[in-house]
Amino acid sequence: MINLYQESDYQRAVHEPRQKEHFTPFRRDYARVIHSASFRRLQGKTQIFPCLESEFFRNRLTHSLEVAQVAKSIALSLNGRFNLNIDTDLVETAALCHDIGHPPFGHNGEKILHQKMFEFGGFEGNAQTLRLLSKMEKKRFEGQGPIHSGKDNRFGLNLTYRSLASILKYDHLIPGYVVNRVSGPIKGYYATESALVEKIKSHVLSGIEPKHYQGKPFKTIECQIMDLADDIAYSTYDIEDAFKGEFLDPLSMIGADERLLQKVQQQAEKNNLLLSIKEIQNIIRSIFDGIIDFNDTQAQIYQRSKQLANSSYLRTKFTSNLVHYCISNIAFSLDENCPLLSKIYLPESVKKQVEILKLFVYFAVISAPKMNIVRYRGREIISTLFDILIKSTPSTSLLPEDVGEIFYAYDVNDHANRARTISDFIASMTDRYAIELYSRFKSDTPQSIFKPV
Repeated sequence: MINLYQESDYQRAVHEPRQKEHFTPFRRDYARVIHSASFRRLQGKTQIFPCLESEFFRNRLTHSLEVAQVAKSIALSLNGRFNLNIDTDLVETAALCHDIGHPPFGHNGEKILHQKMFEFGGFEGNAQTLRLLSKMEKKRFEGQGPIHSGKDNRFGLNLTYRSLASILKYDHLIPGYVVNRVSGPIKGYYATESALVEKIKSHVLSGIEPKHYQGKPFKTIECQIMDLADDIAYSTYDIEDAFKGEFLDPLSMIGADERLLQKVQQQAEKNNLLLSIKEIQNIIRSIFDGIIDFNDTQAQIYQRSKQLANSSYLRTKFTSNLVHYCISNIAFSLDENCPLLSKIYLPESVKKQVEILKLFVYFAVISAPKMNIVRYRGREIISTLFDILIKSTPSTSLLPEDVGEIFYAYDVNDHANRARTISDFIASMTDRYAIELYSRFKSDTPQSIFKPV
């Protein structure tokens, strides 16, 4: 069996004695995430459809739970097929955390916060995840206070270095000033966490000769599993929600307008996936093979399409089969010199199917006019909240006490850290909280003053 772990993986930024219990350090990390406020708040954050629209639709919490289940299944499958010892607690922790840094109103919220933070490194959900786990979560700080004499003494959940490595999807330092303000959020980690990233790498790669990992992307085996599980869950379960919401049905996908397919094609090309319109149509059609017999009459095909879209039983069977198919086809390529950076991937044919489903949902559903109205409202709410809160002073503070403690601990001229604190606060809000706080500032019928912020 290939051993993927060493003692330095279990170390933390702040040393903690190993407990004389049956819990492993990774299981303890899993427990800390499950009990964190940030994890609970995921239930109030948008996945695709607004959380308040229907109890059926997935939110960030249910999506994360599904990603964790898929990730664990992938790990168990790989362990059995390739004689590995991938830690399933660690994989589940990575999956539960993968969206924990995302703001309210989905990727739309991410974009507007990025605009507000142009001068200070922007905003990006994955970078925020690392920041939240390692700083913002209120479990551990050292010294005389969370922020003292301008020094940040926060250590968040104080997770093991290997757990933090498992959520580090993009090994790229985000510049402190965003020059290209058109391309959207920059994938990576903030400068405030750059020293931590170096510590993560030094601990996780300890004992491995630099020549065996230099020049390779730093993405651990657990991080790759989490990333694949997210893609699989996103591309299948979001189709189920789109069917339930009557945005799509199989026939509307198979017979999609060529302008929509061109958008899918162009984005796929940007993602290094070159496909013709005909190939995209064939991939979409192949997804429904075995469910719809395309040799039937038009009336029978139409009826079967509607049955799949409208029946909970058929939708569940459809998505279950898709997920099982993807998991069964996960491939593994061992890096003998640096096993923790071994490659886990989907074969090209399966990867194309997953990618096309993701892009189709994005352009057919997420970019639909009905959703544009929601996005506009989310942009207005987040932009207004940021502009109001950044102007807070000790005598006219609009911030909750714990947020104000951090905000005012920074010098009045420390614009970067003050802006980042407001960004952190807004990013941690649920959709409902952001709407209610906005209403208290702007509405003629605001929520009660006795409702805590």
